[in-house]
Amino acid sequence: MRSETIREFTRAVRHLHPACLRDDAARGLGFSGLVAPPTFAAVFLGHVHRQLLDAARTGAEGPRILHADHVLDLARPLVAGDDLDCRVHVESSRYFSDYEVLTIRSALVDRGGCALQTGTTTLLGRVRAAGAASGIAEFFADQRPIEASTPPTRDRTPCTAVDFDALAVGDELPVRLLEVSAADLAEYSAVTGLSNAEAPGMYELGLATGYLTDWLGDPAAVTRLRTQVAPGVHGLRIRPAHRVRLALRGRVTALDGRQRAATLAVDLRCEGRRLFGYAAAEARFG
Repeated sequence: MRSETIREFTRAVRHLHPACLRDDAARGLGFSGLVAPPTFAAVFLGHVHRQLLDAARTGAEGPRILHADHVLDLARPLVAGDDLDCRVHVESSRYFSDYEVLTIRSALVDRGGCALQTGTTTLLGRVRAAGAASGIAEFFADQRPIEASTPPTRDRTPCTAVDFDALAVGDELPVRLLEVSAADLAEYSAVTGLSNAEAPGMYELGLATGYLTDWLGDPAAVTRLRTQVAPGVHGLRIRPAHRVRLALRGRVTALDGRQRAATLAVDLRCEGRRLFGYAAAEARFG
């Protein structure tokens, strides 16, 4: 992982923490290189999913892929200089009418065999033409499940700016207002290499996660991300040469005093319209 790639991604999702932009700030938090924002791994795994789905499909026209549910567990953040392998396994594949429902488990593993970050994604593949079924179950029939590995010990105390002992369930996080343009979304797409269809959803998640980690004050405090789609939720669409206004809000929904951890729900709206069905993060505090 290159430092400049992390910087480009950090700027694209408007992540403000200096440890994601400056080597000295990262070293000050105890890391050997720049810290990648949490959704950096989600984009990387999304590329792997797309490559595997493209390789498995049959027919002239492949299925339209929709993310229904995504969970990302972060044993530790990715940092510049990490040398990683990506392991992927399809845990289940079911077919209903026009949709194939896949559950894919992924892991980013270091050279020592430790799973630094793992993800579980449920995808809906909608067949848009007769004979265009993906055949993914057959393609992965010989794939072995991802072997469990011991994650790195979380021996680092988060350097959060928020006093955990002062938090209460129901507390609201400060509102952040943003303006984004079609050019901003195009820049994100260029940085990540995601298609025009895939980029908006990941961009939304990147903005939301940056909002949470900036409030926390430590880019490594987030330990889990989860998002779900829901009926009636709008996607981010920006016409060329136009800008839209976004509002980010957060709320404390659960506290774990023994682990000094909290669950934080986040709401993202564009001109008053919801962009998430459900989105939340779990975070540890100092």
